[in-house]
Amino acid sequence: MKDIHKTLTRLDLIIKSEAFCHFNNPVTRKKIEAFEEKNGIRLPDSYKLFLEYTNGGMIVNEKIEEIIKKDNDLETAKWNAHYFLSLEEMEEKYRDMESWNFGGADLSGISYPFIPFFTTDVNEHLLFVSLKDGKSESPVFDAFHEEMVSSWGLVAENFNEFLINYLDTLGQPAVLGDVAKGMAIDLIEFPKAKEPGKESLEEIIARTTQTLHTAPDDDWAYMERGMAYMRLGEAEAALKDFNVSIGLNRRDPFYYFKRGELYHTAGKKRAALIDFDTAVKLKPDDALYLSLRAEALYNMEKYREALKDVNLVIKRDDTDLLAYMIREDIYRALGKTEKADKDAQKIKELEENE
Repeated sequence: MKDIHKTLTRLDLIIKSEAFCHFNNPVTRKKIEAFEEKNGIRLPDSYKLFLEYTNGGMIVNEKIEEIIKKDNDLETAKWNAHYFLSLEEMEEKYRDMESWNFGGADLSGISYPFIPFFTTDVNEHLLFVSLKDGKSESPVFDAFHEEMVSSWGLVAENFNEFLINYLDTLGQPAVLGDVAKGMAIDLIEFPKAKEPGKESLEEIIARTTQTLHTAPDDDWAYMERGMAYMRLGEAEAALKDFNVSIGLNRRDPFYYFKRGELYHTAGKKRAALIDFDTAVKLKPDDALYLSLRAEALYNMEKYREALKDVNLVIKRDDTDLLAYMIREDIYRALGKTEKADKDAQKIKELEENE
């Protein structure tokens, strides 16, 4: 870390010289840490010290300096210079890169690990990789938008080396990476694959939340997270996700079915019936949807209507255990003891044959 302090002292001397420098005021360590925590990533310590000295900026050539003075236009200058992003600009670029993924590797289940901190004079990016070991400083890699992640090559071994090159060339550093020396993809710590069915409810919530971070219109991710919340007993969170999921996709009967189950568990009989009814209308041949609608009708003492649903299920499949169990309850409620006993016997036979 001593080296970066020396380099920052040199930067300070250059800014005070005749060079055409445009650097921002420092950013606080608190804001830097908030950026890291919000995005689940870690910046190199040397780069954080740079941000605490200056929140981005650039050294420009004489031609660009003339444009800046003439038009008072720093934004145009940024597009035509090698430029260190401010923390705010870095977050915006990070969001863009996270959603594009540049046709990159499958990074599902982990925070997007590529952190753009620098734009070139042709609007390409240089970036760090967010490392998890708590010790190593990420090298600097190029990230050209027409290239795959697997071809993002090493530009400098660390930020201090890159900054020295930037100062040596007065803002004209080498920005083309060398894949023979290293690639960004090699530093990514991919999560270990889990055995089917071994993902915990908390892990499902974390994974789907990360998915929605980059794909906020993913209706299935909302539904999957809502089901995990439901199983954890967090009904309010589950309902919120189910509502968003249905709002994004109103033609999936399963979504209404799951929300109906949630309402049913919460004792909201009419709301549950409405959702089960919608599920059946969208998929009238589904035995489960018919059976759950029948149960909802039974709980509202609408026995005749409930009986129609379970009879239809049993007519299609005379081994449907759930339908017989619901029909037994309906028959007993209607006082049809003989038919109820007959269904109870059928239930016993089906359970013995399972």
